[in-house]
Amino acid sequence: MSEDGTPRKRGQQVRNFLIILGLTILVWFGFAMSEEREYTLQVKVDIAGIDQRRYAVIEADTTLPMQVVSSGFSALLVEMQNDPIVLEVNMGSAAVSRYSRYNQAYGQKENHCLIGVGDLANNLKDQLASYGIKQKSVAKDSVEISFVERQQKSFRPDISDLKIGFAEGYGLYGEPTVTPEVVTLYGAAEVLEKIKEVKLAPSYIVGLNATGNYRVPLDVSWKELGDVHASTEQLSVKIPVQQFVEHQYQVPITVEGIDSLAHLRLYPDKATVNVWVAHRDIPSLSADRFSITASYQDILSGSQKLKLNLSRFPELVRIRSVEPQEVQYVIIKK
Repeated sequence: MSEDGTPRKRGQQVRNFLIILGLTILVWFGFAMSEEREYTLQVKVDIAGIDQRRYAVIEADTTLPMQVVSSGFSALLVEMQNDPIVLEVNMGSAAVSRYSRYNQAYGQKENHCLIGVGDLANNLKDQLASYGIKQKSVAKDSVEISFVERQQKSFRPDISDLKIGFAEGYGLYGEPTVTPEVVTLYGAAEVLEKIKEVKLAPSYIVGLNATGNYRVPLDVSWKELGDVHASTEQLSVKIPVQQFVEHQYQVPITVEGIDSLAHLRLYPDKATVNVWVAHRDIPSLSADRFSITASYQDILSGSQKLKLNLSRFPELVRIRSVEPQEVQYVIIKK
């Protein structure tokens, strides 16, 4: 460095120049970004009101070009958003125009839905205004979607892969019921032909001590066969549960087909039926709702003991045992 400090002075001048240049650029950028300009905004079209499980969409408008006016800052803000601006279009509304024509490729009727975007675009004004954007014009008069109905096949779902475990002292009270009772699959006819059943995915529900409804998924392995959709992929299974207790009934033994000239004495002449029954059903049960029989043919064939058969019992109970299983007899001729 020279004694008069000239290099240092020159360095300071360069730094001052760069600072002034940077400030000038910032001021220019601020003015440029604040100025309103017209540009094209691609609005995402979200089409609702069509069951895309039942219908295959062939063609649909997914974006809507729109001329808008905004500052550079507003446009930058929109670009930085993770979620795009969305125009929601409900093809199930009354304002939709519909027509159909035969589609040679699919061999069936092709459906078309059109809805004017004029009124719909007005719904975007508040959304655009939140970004400081003004709507000017829309490039298209309508949004359109084309679709065909898939082939369908219905099944009553098989729930045999549902395993149920109960808390101690509780059990199943009746049959589980399934909602919906029928599951419909939609897809190409050649794919549906390969599907022979619809069943639950292997599932386990344990520790039950009260009646309840449980959401259980379907086994959707049929998806591997092709483009197949189901009316639902979950079922609601209602499992009726009651508290059960063990109970006993002393039931007289009846011999069927006995000779009218013969008189039998059985030892013992009653059997004990041990049942598993819901606590709530005990008052409605009695021994006369059970029948235990032996066959006179066993006597004629020379059997020393008669085997017992529980020939009638209420559906409400679960039989645990009948004791004894056979009885001795003595024949007294008249």
